[in-house]
Amino acid sequence: MLGLALSSLLLPVNASANDHGGGGAPEPMVFTLNLGAQSYVMFGLLFETATPEVAHELTVFRPKIQHKIILLMSGQDEARLRTLEGKKALMEEIVELANHIIHEDTKTGVKEVLFSKFLIQ
Repeated sequence: MLGLALSSLLLPVNASANDHGGGGAPEPMVFTLNLGAQSYVMFGLLFETATPEVAHELTVFRPKIQHKIILLMSGQDEARLRTLEGKKALMEEIVELANHIIHEDTKTGVKEVLFSKFLIQ
C-alpha cells in the first residue's frame, strides 16, 4: 500500500488585473493518498485568492489546511471522484475548508481552487 506523501510548497495564485507575470508559475500543493483499499489518488492544488494577504494566511495555515484536506479525502468515494461532478464538488469542499480555517469567505479569501493534476490509479 502506498503511504501518505506530501510534497511541494503552497504558493497561492493571486488574482489581479495588473498581474503581468514574471515570477513563473506557482508550485502546487501536491497530495498522494490511499483511496480505499486498492487505489490511490494524486492531485495538485493551486489556490486563487482575493488578495496577497490571503495568500500569506494560506502559507501560515498550510499545515492545518493540508491536514484537513487529508481528512476530507478519507471520506471520498473513488467512483464519484472519477466524474466531473465529483471533482467539482471536491473543489468546492476544499475552498470552503480553506476559507473556514483562515476565517474568510469566497469574496475575501480563497475564491477558487484549481487542480494542476488529478490521477486515480
